Amino acid sequence: MKPAQWLLLVATAASFASSILIGKILIGALPPLTLAAMRVLLAAPLCFALLLAFNRDLPRTRTDRRTAVAASLGVIVIPYSCLAIGQQTIPSGLSGILYSMMPLFTLLVAHFVLHDERLGLRKVTGIVIGIAGVVAVIRPSLLGGLGEHAVAELVTLCGPLAYAFGTVLMRRSRHLDPIGLTTAMFLAATFVLVPVALIIEQPWHVRGGGLLLFELIALAIVGTILPAALNYLLVQQVGATRASVAMFLMPLIAVLFGVLL
Repeated sequence: MKPAQWLLLVATAASFASSILIGKILIGALPPLTLAAMRVLLAAPLCFALLLAFNRDLPRTRTDRRTAVAASLGVIVIPYSCLAIGQQTIPSGLSGILYSMMPLFTLLVAHFVLHDERLGLRKVTGIVIGIAGVVAVIRPSLLGGLGEHAVAELVTLCGPLAYAFGTVLMRRSRHLDPIGLTTAMFLAATFVLVPVALIIEQPWHVRGGGLLLFELIALAIVGTILPAALNYLLVQQVGATRASVAMFLMPLIAVLFGVLL
């Protein structure tokens, strides 16, 4: 990859890492589905503002709209919900290790869906080394606790698996404008997550002040819109498999953010 593409990859990983850190802070104040719903509810209007500012359009054809809904489920609805649910009971480090499985999932999905990203020994070896590196750098002892919260761990793994499908789907949608697609995805996610959170968790009982609102806005901008846009650009430039390498860097940067902040 070119230097500019490496910078884009690191920026994508850092934006994802910020969502892990801010989400871990907020999960003690908000129920998990409510947290996921608030992320998209605050992000959607900001996406519409960008849509108007750059004079772009939402997907127009029925096929493109179906693509936006499917990508929204894979990249936003399921990962946001699963991450928030998992963070209630398992450490962030273990969440990062589980999310580092995403490149492997992406490689498998891309092999069967994309003709130009076939499975190979070199790719498999590189991804296995990457996962081992994440485990070694974060904390190998975390694997000793693997299985203690089996349900939460399986739920968390559903996030990177869904993200792999969503990433490959976006790779097949190069003709769509990134701002229009991102806006449509957050709009679809809002229509899914907000009613679910209202029905299941009744979030009107939550009490919070200005700090909570500030943290939610930060999560919406830095940890939600930014990674979605950067990931789309990265996928289009380097492919779904190479873009997924950002998930190796994400948990490491999240740990660094945690130490610094």
